[in-house]
Amino acid sequence: MSEDALEAAQREYQSAQEALHTARRKLADAVLDAYANGEPVGRIAERTGQSATSVWNTLAVHGITPRSRTNGST
Repeated sequence: MSEDALEAAQREYQSAQEALHTARRKLADAVLDAYANGEPVGRIAERTGQSATSVWNTLAVHGITPRSRTNGST
């Protein structure tokens, strides 16, 4: 592999990492919006292809837990 090919591959890799980061942020925002609009975690998980645990983990990063929903603090 030539020097140019190696550097080009690195640039492509960096771009892919940035795109993945952006996509994850957008997915987290969409999960938060869906939950705020009353959509159950199980349904969010189905629609996003994630497990309910992954959805809860996304919510937990933003301070939302099953308990906070139950007691009305969110």
